[in-house]
Parts: sequence; C-alpha cells; structure tokens
Amino acid sequence: MSEEWPHGDSPFHEGELAAQERVGVRDKIEPFARRVVRDHMPGQHREFYAQLPFVLLGTVDDKGRPWASLVAGRPGFMTSPDERSLHIGAPPLAGDPLNETLQEGALVGLLGIEPMTRRRNRMTGKITAIENGGFGVAVTQAFGNCPQYIQSRAVTLLPEIDTPAVDRPVHRGGRFDQATRELIERSDTLFIATAYTADPDSPSQGADVSHRGGKPGFVRVDDDRTFVVPDFSGNFHFNTIGNIVQNPRAGFLFVDFETRDVVYMTGAAEIIWDGDDVTAFAGAERLIRFRLDELIRVETSLPLAFDFDTYSPVLDHTGSWEKTAETIAAEKERNTYIPYEICDVRPESDVITSFYLRRADGKAPARHEPGQFLPIRLAIPGQDEPALRTYTLSDAPDGATYRLSIKKEGGTALVSNHLHDNAAKGFRLEAMAPRGKFVLDQSSDRPVVLISGGVGITPMMAMANFIIAEGKRTRAFRPTYFIHGAQNGRLHAFGDHIRQLAAEHEAFNAHVRYSQPSDDDAIGVTHDSEGFVDVDLLKALLPFDDYDFYLCGPGPFMQSLYDGLTGLGVSDERIHYESFGPATVLKHDTSPKPMPAPGEAVDGPVSVNFAASDVTATWSPDSGTLLELAEAAGLNPNYACRSGVCGTCATRIKCGSVDYVEEPSAPRADDEVLICCATPRSETGEASCGNDLGVVLDL
Repeated sequence: MSEEWPHGDSPFHEGELAAQERVGVRDKIEPFARRVVRDHMPGQHREFYAQLPFVLLGTVDDKGRPWASLVAGRPGFMTSPDERSLHIGAPPLAGDPLNETLQEGALVGLLGIEPMTRRRNRMTGKITAIENGGFGVAVTQAFGNCPQYIQSRAVTLLPEIDTPAVDRPVHRGGRFDQATRELIERSDTLFIATAYTADPDSPSQGADVSHRGGKPGFVRVDDDRTFVVPDFSGNFHFNTIGNIVQNPRAGFLFVDFETRDVVYMTGAAEIIWDGDDVTAFAGAERLIRFRLDELIRVETSLPLAFDFDTYSPVLDHTGSWEKTAETIAAEKERNTYIPYEICDVRPESDVITSFYLRRADGKAPARHEPGQFLPIRLAIPGQDEPALRTYTLSDAPDGATYRLSIKKEGGTALVSNHLHDNAAKGFRLEAMAPRGKFVLDQSSDRPVVLISGGVGITPMMAMANFIIAEGKRTRAFRPTYFIHGAQNGRLHAFGDHIRQLAAEHEAFNAHVRYSQPSDDDAIGVTHDSEGFVDVDLLKALLPFDDYDFYLCGPGPFMQSLYDGLTGLGVSDERIHYESFGPATVLKHDTSPKPMPAPGEAVDGPVSVNFAASDVTATWSPDSGTLLELAEAAGLNPNYACRSGVCGTCATRIKCGSVDYVEEPSAPRADDEVLICCATPRSETGEASCGNDLGVVLDL
C-alpha cells in the first residue's frame, strides 16, 4: 500500500489552506503533507495505540458542538484489526459528553499521546460498531505529530481503571465555577476539539482533537465565561486553526492532575491574528479566544495518576501573561528612561565585555528586534551632565534581560572606559526602549549572510541567536552564513559560541578570518583563514543563491563589501547595513538632485545660529548635517545613532525650518529637530529667521 496521500484533492480543506496562506507556508506544506498524511495507519501507529493507557477523542453533539473527551483502559485496550480500523475496548468516563455523542457513523478525531516520551499521533475517522463496552473507528486520515509543548509525566493505572463508568459527582453550568477557574489558571496542558463539516464528500471532513501546552498559567481567564490561549508554532498543518476559521465552535478539556477532576466545555472560539498581546507574548504566533456555552466538571473521574517529570524544553522560548502585560506597559514608556541594573558581566575578548541588564523594578523590558540598539544614560563622576550613548543589543530577545557587548575604546572614550572599569553586578544606569532600523527581515525566507568586522559582531550575534532560537521553535532552520573578521584570537569575541552553533546546526555555517593572527592562533582551531574579509572570500564561501546580506563593521570594511556585492549584481534591497557613525551611507547616489522650490531648500550658504553658545556658522551642502556643522564649529552636542532613530540629538529650534536627509523614526516635540539628520532651509522668506539667519537652534 502506498505510504502517501492517495487522493487527488488536498489533505487540507479551505480553512486550513487559508491559514497556511496567511502565514506563507501553503506551497511548502502541501507537498510535505502528501507524504506524511495517510488514509490508513502505518504499523508504528498501530503499535503505538496498543501500548497506551488512554486516548483523547473529539466528537460533535446533535447541536453541532464539538467536545473533547478522554477514554482510559489498561494498555492493550486499543487494538488494530487492520491498518484502516482501530477498536477501543473501554467505555466513556462517567459524565463525559462522549456518552451522548458516541453514535455509529459519527465523526471522531483521535489523539494518542504518551506524556513520558512526548510522542503523539493523530487520526480522524468515523465511529463504526458500538458493542461490548467499546467501539470501533474507521480511519480517514492518520499522521504523526511533533513532541513540542508536551510536559513529561509518568502515568500510573489506578484501581478505578476497571470501572471508569461508575458515577461521580457532576457539576454543570454556563459559567466557570471557582474550582474550574483555578484549574484553568494553573494548567500547563489542555486539549481542544474542533470539526470541519462543510463538505461531506471531502477527504478532509472530520472531527479533530489536539493538544496545547505551555508554562503554568499560559491560559488567561478574562471573565467567568472567557479565556485566551496563546497558539505557538506547530506543524503548520493548521488543523485546529483551520477548523475554527471555517467553524468557530470548539470544545476544551482540562484535567486536574492532582484531584483527578475532568472538566469538559464547549462554546465558540475565534482566532486573534495580531495585536499587542500577540506581539508581546513571547513565542505566540496568534491567540485563541474561547467563549463558554456549557461546562461539565466531573470530580475524581480520571482513573489514572500523572506524576510530573519535566516541562517541555521549548517552553524556555515562550512567555507568560504577567510578562506580556509588563512588556506592553514597557512599550508605552518607549521614550522614557527607565532604571536598569547590571545582573551579570562576562568578558568576551581582551577588549569586549558583555553587560547583562535587567529592569531595576524586576518587570519585563520592552521587546526588541535582533539588530536594534539600546539608548542608555548614566551619571559619571566629575561630569556635570549624564552621558548619553547607544549600544547594539548583542543577543536575541529573552523577555527578561538585555545584553550589551561593549568594546573598551581606551583614550578619552568616556562611557566605554567607565563601564569596563566600574560596572559590576548591581551597577545602575538608565535606558529607553530599544530601537533602530538595522534589523533582521523576519518575513524573508532567503538564506542569510551575516558579515561583520571587529565589534560589528554584536548585532550579528543577536541575529544569529534569534535565527537559531526560531529554528528550534518552528523546526524550520533558515540557512545562515556567519562570516567574521578580527585581528586575532585575543580580540575575537564569541568565537566559541559561534563554533558551537556551527557544530550543532547543519544550516548554520561559520567562517572566521584573522588579519593579524597571534602565535596562539591556529587555522582550523581559532580561525578558518587569514587576511581580510572581502568579496573574493564571499565568492569562495557562498554557493550560488539569492541571499539577504547584513553588514556591520568599520566604514571602509562595509564600503568595500558593499561595492563588491553591488559589482556582482546584488541589488541594494538585498544589502542591509548598520548605520552608526558619520560615514555610513554606502550607496553611490548617481541620480540628479531635484531642484528646490523657490524660497525653500537651497544649496547654501545658510547662516545657522547656535543661540545658547552664541556661535554662528555658515552651512553649505559640504557641511553635512546640522550636527556635523555644530561639531565643526567646536560645539559638543549630544548624539548617539547619527541616523534619526534614537532621538538623543533632539534640539529645540527657536526659528527657521529644516529638511531631513532621511525622515527620522525617533519621536520629537513640535519645537524640536533631530540635528543628526537635518539640514537648514532657506535664508529668506517664511522658512527663515530674518536678519540673514536661516535657522536658530537652542544649542
């Protein structure tokens, strides 16, 4: 018999296909599913069901409402006479809605799950003969499921296993009673039943039951009839989500592993695809909101004991509702300096040290995208004003801390020297929310090439760690090439970590080149080649493909690589680069400049008055930005990113108008300009200050 899907129609119905289309996986999942979704049970599935002491079922009542159920028995109570049928030799539990929905010809979904090994398989089918305290299932679809989010628990049979149908106290209602609410709020496991019944002739028609797991408290109760569940990355089949898209009715089952109470509920579900909660809840791809119609709670119904072992390791990358609320609150304070303290300090090389920051109040920080930087403010003894700086975040978001990996510049470098010399655990500083445009494009599925030099490795570390974390979470590793240049092993940060990533993940390739290796360095151990990172090295390392390139390092380093890549025909849209520092515009603009409107932007000269310093300077296009003009005039304005994304250089404008080289993303008041990316307008007319002054700044 063929091990592949035998039908011409897709194994998915229109709801599942719509969900796959929405997240951009439809074309990839269809051919994969045709290999793994079958119209029969393979041998390993038949053996698997036979060894289980319980199975989950999803059925639909005569009102069209799905219910999730649990049937238990001694291992062997499920048998498979052939690959298209399964016999379940045990009755429903007392009070289980399955007692009413179990009818010959009824649609049913099955989930076999072995908590200790985290193994599970799923099936859809129809109920066949009901007899001798059991019933049969005819298979229409069968497929395996990944072990993600399953908590490991050892299952023990209790004496009640032989009398599962004996009556127990039953509580019914249309609201969550106190016992149910407490159970929901502390649960780490639930089961959800859905159904697709729109097309009786479709091979995708059927009932379904699936598992959801998370950290205790991952279900948020909003009121006495409503709760919300984060939906994490799964197998991209979207069976549950697709069913809800087509039919919002759903059933949930919660098990109290301590009291052995079982709670059944049915109602309406909706998918929340985006919004603050989705963005802020770490690991959530979307949310499922459930509104209760009917609830059944049966006391001490479960004839099994579940002894907790360990949580699923992938939960490390998921959040909690408490942290989600804190993250959303932190987002509302994006432009406010918040106290942070250093909770760890780790040397990465002879000149680079990582400082781990957490909010001093213990709350979750604002989330960041890999590649962004953090504006900080700190008091330095002997300085009249707090120092303002921005440093790139060097790790993927974890919902708890920020990592800054800072090079000690030496000389007169005030802040980096002070941090290296004085910052230890408990050291305090302030920070605004992360920001910056140099970020990993998460919507692209092209292979990524991360190219860095020196301390330019910091944003690449955040991107690399994020790609690996996403690969572990989604089981879809994006091909990545990590290429770094350093002088030698003493100055090379994160070398061991990058080599470990390359050793553990086939899709992650790393190459390190030293320009001045020391006697302690050895090719094949500390680095892979010698010389400078250049386009010839890229040509030698990269197979022919369409890549997204990310560059960060010294200006000449990036300019050389940018020129080399564009010379090879790589489009500007595929080359992303860090925009810190004054010499970061790599593109060669050969397009003619538009003529300015009369009385507005001019080629210069324009007189600019820095009122607080009583300095007047003449601006021309060669002067660059107003920040560069002020520096050339001997002033020392505050700045950080020099690209309009941090807001550090915001300066009050007393009169006149400015143009922006590129529209800044940082917020600013109506009477402020960001001088790092601004140029003055005309010296005459309404845009000027009169008296031959084009702009007057309070600087």
